[in-house]
Order: sequence, then structure tokens, then C-alpha cells
Amino acid sequence: MDRPLIAPNLNFPLISSAPMTGNIISTATIIQRIPGISYDIAWIGVPFGTFSVQVSNTYSQNPNGSVANVGNWNTIPSTLFVGTFPVAAGAPGNGMIDVVDTEVYAVRLVYTFVSGTGTLTVLVCGKVL
Repeated sequence: MDRPLIAPNLNFPLISSAPMTGNIISTATIIQRIPGISYDIAWIGVPFGTFSVQVSNTYSQNPNGSVANVGNWNTIPSTLFVGTFPVAAGAPGNGMIDVVDTEVYAVRLVYTFVSGTGTLTVLVCGKVL
């Protein structure tokens, strides 16, 4: 039986110490055979901004991993995951977004900058139980 897994990797986070002085969009994660995905989000500094999750069924990749079609991306409502979207509110912090029971092809995390400075690191994990 094939049991897909996306394991968090401390050596290669999805987003690694990215400056939070503008909008940040993670690379897409293909979850074609995984019913859910989670993002572990941590930031330092004094950033102000919001996080959201976008999904796409039209995004696609070439066999080498490069983008074949950028696709259409839509922000999912917070009712589709456990908890609430973390908010960077001018102090170091962290949060978790656990997206469950989604039937989409690809997901990505978005940070929308408001003001301030800081750095962002995000780990991703997904699995079939």
C-alpha cells in the first residue's frame, strides 16, 4: 500500500529566514494523494502581517520540478483548518495551520506584509494515517 508522506525537514524548510519586509509566497506543495497538510510557522523581529493558505487545481509542475503552469490560486477560509490563522503583531511569535480534508492538488502559504521587520521560517508536513 502506498502511504504518501511529506515530512518536516529542519535542514530545508519550506521558507527559511525570509525577510518579512514584503509579501511572501511559498513554493507550491503538491498534495495530490494526501488529505491534509500542516504549516509550522515561526517569526522573529517586529513584523505586522497576516497569513493565509491558497489552493489550486490548475497549478502544475514539469517532471524536473519546475513550474509548467502557474495556475489559479484561491485563498481558503479558516473553516477548512484547525485553529485560526496566526497573525504577526509586532513581536516574535509562532503558529500552526493544520489544513484538513482538502481535495486540492496544490497548496501554498502566503504572508501579507503590513509593516515592520522580521524573518520568517516555515516547515511543512503532511501524511496519510
